[in-house]
Amino acid sequence: MIRKHSFRGVMAGFATSALALAVSAQAFAGTVTSDGADIVIKTKGGLEVGTVDKAFSFKINGKLQWDATNFDGLMAADQNRPFDDTFNTFIRRGEFGLEGTAYTDWGWGLRLSYNGGDAGAENDQNKTEVDRAFISYSGFDLATITVGRYGGEYGLENTTSSSWITGIERPFMYDFLNGDEDTKFGAMAKHSGDNYGLMAQAAHYGDKEKDGTANNKGNDENFGYTLRAHWAPYLNGTDVVHLAANYHSSSPDDSRARARTRMGIRSDKDFRLVLGDVRVADKDSEWVLESGAQFGGLRAQAEYFQRAISGETQAGVGSDVDLSGYHAQVSYMFGTSRGYKGSDGRWDKPVDMKGTWEVFARYESTTVDSDATAIPGNLGLAGIVAADTSDEFEASAMVVGVNYFATPAVRVSLNYIDYEVDNINTNNLVGGKNVQDDGKAIVGRLQYVF
Repeated sequence: MIRKHSFRGVMAGFATSALALAVSAQAFAGTVTSDGADIVIKTKGGLEVGTVDKAFSFKINGKLQWDATNFDGLMAADQNRPFDDTFNTFIRRGEFGLEGTAYTDWGWGLRLSYNGGDAGAENDQNKTEVDRAFISYSGFDLATITVGRYGGEYGLENTTSSSWITGIERPFMYDFLNGDEDTKFGAMAKHSGDNYGLMAQAAHYGDKEKDGTANNKGNDENFGYTLRAHWAPYLNGTDVVHLAANYHSSSPDDSRARARTRMGIRSDKDFRLVLGDVRVADKDSEWVLESGAQFGGLRAQAEYFQRAISGETQAGVGSDVDLSGYHAQVSYMFGTSRGYKGSDGRWDKPVDMKGTWEVFARYESTTVDSDATAIPGNLGLAGIVAADTSDEFEASAMVVGVNYFATPAVRVSLNYIDYEVDNINTNNLVGGKNVQDDGKAIVGRLQYVF
């Protein structure tokens, strides 16, 4: 009999073998020799092996995020009892990665990632894939070159790792952006110093949807172009003032472009509001401004964006969507502060994570101005429609939360979200109940990283 092995099974077997090898090495290893420079083995925060001259290294890392969400209102419209209290639990992220360096100037990375959701849901959740597979070269004086599949650097909260972002989810303004998406394949050039960085990238993010549906895609890949510049005019330890600007052009070339959001609430069914839909887009560009500051345990940040989509309906009628929005956030960490990576322009993990507490509050607001021809007949679900197709949509949310960093590996978070979307017709019915235009959510997360 010929046995077929799935990629997931192969990776699981590899992970098990690697763990067994590490344990057996600790238990039974005798003298360890090297044919090159002396070797340093680190086990704090994952398994890392490297030479003392840093010419070669190898690291195993991973992450598990388990979420529990209770929510109601508009974002529960697609549940069995529309708009009622809904409770979901799921693995938000599960990651296993390898990365390292070779011959001093060459870097590489490979990561298997699970993005959780309902196994029966028809959405972009519930899939396991290799979402990192790249090679980099840092031997040039001018810039480091990275080629392959990697995470984009775009926006302050988005450039920060999902392990160390302040809230459980990033601000919902990122739902409306394209530049924050991870690449399918791309090339990036980055020049950086201790307190600044310049990045330019060309990458593709998927096939073009030529007829406006995901089931009938065009022959070409959808390329985008991204620029980011960041600067910390003041940087003294963890005390910092951060400024940055980003630009992204999606080059849609007559493919579909949508403005949609989860309002910061992930669920099993992954419902998203669609507030703008240009079926044949010929222009789609956006920019983001970043600001942030930290002094001691007190930290504040704000980001602002604008996006413009222009094109036509499938019948050839003009169809445009203009978006703008921002978030403002303040947090306080007791007894310590966040790290800051000056060369990357991003927040890092707390300096001390042994029983450390952090509290925060964030306000978010986004305006979506869609032509009547760009407003869908339903906003993601039959029965949910615009109250006035000549008016704008206003989406806003207040998020407050607390983070507890029990150890460098374990983080526990709790967030409360109060949200509203203006210009929703609340006279319509879904499942016999009047449509709601607001709601609340309580989200908890248990995280383990290594």
